[in-house]
Amino acid sequence: MERWTNEDGVQRLFEIFTASQRLVLKSLDYQGAHLTKYQLYLLIILAKKERLTMGQAASRLGCSKEQATRLVSALVEDGYIERLHSKENRKLVMIRLTKKGSEIICKEKEAAKERLREGLESLSEEERDIFFQSIVRLAPVLQKLENKEKD
Repeated sequence: MERWTNEDGVQRLFEIFTASQRLVLKSLDYQGAHLTKYQLYLLIILAKKERLTMGQAASRLGCSKEQATRLVSALVEDGYIERLHSKENRKLVMIRLTKKGSEIICKEKEAAKERLREGLESLSEEERDIFFQSIVRLAPVLQKLENKEKD
């Protein structure tokens, strides 16, 4: 276990995080969509999940509930997400994508695919294969770790 959590292992994880974050953010057109990075990030999260509570949204964004509320309010005003009240607990506010929000995510995914394709052209075929195989193998492991953190 030690080799996975030593200084080099942690440093590599940080490097993967920052490089993949830059790669993804560079591939998105959040400014053209008139969204902030965090607004687009929340829409991406909601595209993966059916609904989130405000607390879950704040946790996923790594911000306070107050910050998440301001962010959500702007997205509600623009028609990208909607607020719902839980039937079991009326105080519990849930958020989900609207049709307009789903459409912007689909548009951004297509644009991201094209920009990533352009970037991948600078790699050799072998490097592209390594990149793809690494992502396919790493994604479920990271998802498992993320889900473990939520427990």
